[in-house]
Amino acid sequence: MDVSARTRPQIEALIAEFAFRVDHRDGEGVAELFIPEGSYSLGAIARLRGRAQIAEFYDRRRSTGPRTSRHLFTNLHVRTVDLDAGRARGTCVLNLHAAQGTRPRPLSPVMIADYDDEYLRAADGTWRFVRRDVSVVFGQVPALLNGSP
Repeated sequence: MDVSARTRPQIEALIAEFAFRVDHRDGEGVAELFIPEGSYSLGAIARLRGRAQIAEFYDRRRSTGPRTSRHLFTNLHVRTVDLDAGRARGTCVLNLHAAQGTRPRPLSPVMIADYDDEYLRAADGTWRFVRRDVSVVFGQVPALLNGSP
């Protein structure tokens, strides 16, 4: 099925908001972008279930000190599961640059990964993540909670 011309930009905005909250707010509010029982899998680093675990992950991440990151999501491919029911799936590519400390930092590419996502449109028309699963293509998921990049 084709994805409507309205749906794709809304999902792109959700992904951009995710990156903004991680990069500019140290993860504050990321959990709100998921449905209450949503899941976020970061490979062997973390398998998070529900908004509380996702929020706790970013709270712990902030506790390690200042971090500079840029999550650059590209190549979004959205495929409809059931647009009438407000469900869709998509894959996008993450190019991550990150380092502990404040900016400016030396250019430090960390990884390239595929994000396999499932989305749900709420009654108010807002799209949320049902799940995000990270699959590393190059590099590795950063060990965020021990001060590594």
